[in-house]
Amino acid sequence: MSTETFIVTSNPEFSQAALAELRHIDKRLTPIEHLAPGITLCDASDFSLLAYQAARTHPTFVRHLAPVQAVVHITNEEQDIGRIAITAAALPTFTQLERGIQFAVQSRFVSTDGNQVERSYSSGQLNQLLAEAFTAETNAVESVKKPRIIVSLLCTAQTCYLGISSAEENLSSWPGGARRFANTPEQISRAEFKLLEALEVFDLSLPPKGSALDLGAAPGGWTRLFLEARMNVIAVDPARLDARLAGNKHLEHYFGYAESYLEEAVRRHKHFDVIANDMRMDARDAARLLVLASHCLHNDGVVISIFKLPHATREINPLAILRDAIAILNTSYSIVQARQLFHNRQEVTVVAAQCKKTRMSKEKQF
Repeated sequence: MSTETFIVTSNPEFSQAALAELRHIDKRLTPIEHLAPGITLCDASDFSLLAYQAARTHPTFVRHLAPVQAVVHITNEEQDIGRIAITAAALPTFTQLERGIQFAVQSRFVSTDGNQVERSYSSGQLNQLLAEAFTAETNAVESVKKPRIIVSLLCTAQTCYLGISSAEENLSSWPGGARRFANTPEQISRAEFKLLEALEVFDLSLPPKGSALDLGAAPGGWTRLFLEARMNVIAVDPARLDARLAGNKHLEHYFGYAESYLEEAVRRHKHFDVIANDMRMDARDAARLLVLASHCLHNDGVVISIFKLPHATREINPLAILRDAIAILNTSYSIVQARQLFHNRQEVTVVAAQCKKTRMSKEKQF
């Protein structure tokens, strides 16, 4: 039986976990080469089927998939662009670039030995020139933010791995699954990107004029985003919030610890549309806290939590800790999903809900 080659992207710390997830789908999956930290070249029996199943089951650690349908030798001179364009146009999958269809060219440059490669073109220039050529040839429409078809390029020092697929097959419409957000003057912390990415990946909406409970809120990045969505927020933290949040009539700051507040909230029958948590604590302790918080969640509400994981050692298995934490959540929530997002570091984003009204898909249970 023939095999098909593709590229898997994940957090370098969780590369083996990502490959194990894919091996559950295709037992014939075989790693060929680690091209760069978190980027692995693999063989599988059927890439399209593998990608389809991955899109349905939402693996926790796999960020991005891309088929390798051609390999182009490159010299890192401008002549590379023409060779890549000709090779792409000769692929059977190039016919997916039809008149009017939205597409994007996504190129990534990586170093296999840690040394930077001198190139006469940037990834942005490569994307632009190829997109212009493909548009002229097919009348497809370039759409960087919402492409339906993606031309994927991964360039090492001497090799360009090339493939064309749908955004659904890639699992992410962003290069390598790297969803980047622009810094803004009003931004309080980098943690805001974690919430923005979670809302996008899990297809969640913040209800205007709804209520949010932000556990471990300081310095207030998530709180700011909830307020920006016109929500009423109770921010729980013994530390102070950013001064720019002071005086907001839709914000109440509880100076204390989350467990104390939740015990009080349960007694007072307080309920929220969104309960958020980004506290630094063991994932299992965070899960137990969220079980208590489940008594304060509206039936159609959602929990968004960051689970911190330790680095793997001989004595510590971070994946076992995550499984234990998810099992704890499953005792109180009917829907639980976990994803290791681009803006997560040594952590995983978990969402949980109690009923089907939430827009989050129920196809994948951890």
